Amino acid sequence: MNKKTIIIGASTAAVLLAAGGGYMAYQYHDKSLQKQAVENFVKAFEKKDFEKLATNLSETSVKDQGLDQKKVVEKYDSIFNGLGISGIKGDISKVEKENFDIALNMTTPFGKLDNEKMTGKLIKENGKYVIDWNYSLIFPKMEKGDKVFINNEPPKRGEIQDVNKQPLATDHAYPQLGIIPNTLGEGEDKKKNLADIEKKFDMTEEQLNSLLSQGWVKEDSFVPIKTVDFNEDLAKYDATGVSTQTVNKRYYPLGKASAQLVGYTGKTTAEEIEKDPSLTGFDETGKTGLEAQLDEKLRGKAGGKIDIVNENGEFKETLIEQKKKDGEDIQLTIDRQIQKNAFEALDNLPGSTVVTAPKTGELKAVVSSPSYDPNKFVLGMNQKEYDAVAKDPLNPFLARFGTGYAPGSTFKAITAAIGIDEKVTTPDKTHEITGLKWQKDGSWGDYFVTRVSEVPTTVNMESALIYSDNIYFAQEALEIGKDKYLAGLKKFPFGEKMNVNIPMTPAQISNDEIKSDILLADTSYGQGQLLINPIQQAVMYSAFANQGAVVYPQIMVGGKAKQTDNVISKSAAETVTNALIKTVEDQNGTAHPLSTGDGSIAGKTGTAEIKEKQDTKGQENSFILAYDAKESKFLVVSMIENAKDTSAVQKNKDFIQKLK
Repeated sequence: MNKKTIIIGASTAAVLLAAGGGYMAYQYHDKSLQKQAVENFVKAFEKKDFEKLATNLSETSVKDQGLDQKKVVEKYDSIFNGLGISGIKGDISKVEKENFDIALNMTTPFGKLDNEKMTGKLIKENGKYVIDWNYSLIFPKMEKGDKVFINNEPPKRGEIQDVNKQPLATDHAYPQLGIIPNTLGEGEDKKKNLADIEKKFDMTEEQLNSLLSQGWVKEDSFVPIKTVDFNEDLAKYDATGVSTQTVNKRYYPLGKASAQLVGYTGKTTAEEIEKDPSLTGFDETGKTGLEAQLDEKLRGKAGGKIDIVNENGEFKETLIEQKKKDGEDIQLTIDRQIQKNAFEALDNLPGSTVVTAPKTGELKAVVSSPSYDPNKFVLGMNQKEYDAVAKDPLNPFLARFGTGYAPGSTFKAITAAIGIDEKVTTPDKTHEITGLKWQKDGSWGDYFVTRVSEVPTTVNMESALIYSDNIYFAQEALEIGKDKYLAGLKKFPFGEKMNVNIPMTPAQISNDEIKSDILLADTSYGQGQLLINPIQQAVMYSAFANQGAVVYPQIMVGGKAKQTDNVISKSAAETVTNALIKTVEDQNGTAHPLSTGDGSIAGKTGTAEIKEKQDTKGQENSFILAYDAKESKFLVVSMIENAKDTSAVQKNKDFIQKLK
């Protein structure tokens, strides 16, 4: 009997334990499902995947709030995407007895919004746990019917100014044309007026309807169509339903003359916001040029606030507020008038001009041609207008002042200076050269160094510069020797970056090293594999204007340029300068068009030929180097690509003489 009791009791205990274990397992599984439902909600929130977020909501609760799932998705999307809110991170602090607590952190256009605590409930619907949704799961203090409003106060973008504080990039009031729907009329009149607008604004019916059907548009709204130049005659846009207001936008007073240097601005893109979370969809950012390079300083920080209002539009709460911070004005060393004159001198030919104050390194003009009007980008270009610029074979977008070129015969000045310092080249030393071509010996095969003139046949350094004799400098370089010549070149800023907020590849001597006498000879007169952009050329040639010191460029007022002393000796700088004065003043000198009769300008022309093989005609790029030989007030490097019927010296002679 006792045994039976024990057996029964043990069996009962086992059943109870099994039942208890099953219940506990059920409870654990149920709690896990609840936690999973909350995690799904938070993960979808973090990813701003609001369609997935809506699938975790109770349909009944959504309906009780006067919405459906589609409208919930639209509401979340309009708030968190429409307001540019990013970096959402959720922390689940509690899931207990079908209740949960979460905290959200996020970045808004006006700063970080941290620890937004939300409390919610879970309910079972159609056999699974879902969120018992209400407006407080958007923001904690929101209630049924509430809305979120943003008030944006854009900062004033800083000006880009020239050395005299004249604007190179500033703001200007532009006429903005738009439609007020309730002024279009009704029925046939409305159709007729819309057709008239389409014609006058060169728009399709589809484009116009798209503008007028935007979600925010009301009958009395001003719907912008086009912003036009402030000098444009607005009479041609007169049409029933069209009104005008003014809007501030970026303006570039020099237009084409400074486009590649200054650049232009545009609306912030999604990609830019992803790279820099401090940006918002309300910002204007620099797209090219100094506008892009100095964007962070120029743009400032937007101000504004995000408010919650009730269904009657009455204020309830400010979620976050930030005061605007205007951008900084940036003053450049550029002189607006010199920049304009330098651009006009190129006469829309493909080329570049750089003007410096060689003693200080200040860039006075940095020009590329042909160009484009950055103001058209600010106002907005249609595809046809954009294609006209983008598909131009002369590439107006190219900043030629930052593009590497073989410098041609202007580089002979550097070869002469290295030769003088190596005591190989002297003013009195001569070479007997006959004919128009020369080679070291038969090992050069069919390769020859050529020159353009046989006069004179007895050539010294001075006459070689005056007549621009390639053969003389090739012979001098070979006598100097590869190692000493390279050592002299490497005192100049080859391979160095120049921090002037202008993208450029470091200047190069060769693709690898100068391994042959042929390449050494070609390098001596500015060809071979040399690649030096016009800014870098101006920096290197500053050694002649500064008695042997190279002064690096600067473009911001108030800076101090790096200087490298004794790149060449003072004696070499003076000797070469005297020869370059004669290259200008001698009637046979290639730079004679610059002559003023007083020996105040030193100059050297250059032609770099780009050809695939010997004894063929290639594209010729024409260069001019000119500087103030007396007081070193200015130095100019100008280049024209594919100069067939003109030369850099001819195009720039009046401009350079005016710089005196």
